[in-house]
Amino acid sequence: MTLKRTIATGFMAATLVAAALSSATSESRAGSLSPGEAAAIAGIGGFIVGGLVADSRARHYRPAPVYGGASAWERHVARCYARYRSYDEYSDTFLGYDGYRHRCRL
Repeated sequence: MTLKRTIATGFMAATLVAAALSSATSESRAGSLSPGEAAAIAGIGGFIVGGLVADSRARHYRPAPVYGGASAWERHVARCYARYRSYDEYSDTFLGYDGYRHRCRL
């Protein structure tokens, strides 16, 4: 997760907690939570889980470059990975700026 996204998520979580706690009308008793406190805890948990899911989907790993006696297909795949970030080896396509998938012709 980038620093900017982490800071923004933290501010959003803090705002949600402050709003939930300020709107709580009943005081908590020992062993139970008021509806506002429960909502604040659920909101914080949602932001944490959402941030983790968004962070895990943002990672894309590429295979290591192939050197030496590589086949023509391996060289083609290496060139396409180097040129297009959205390249998919299995379909030999990349996602263009127009939103459609195009065949890599390198």
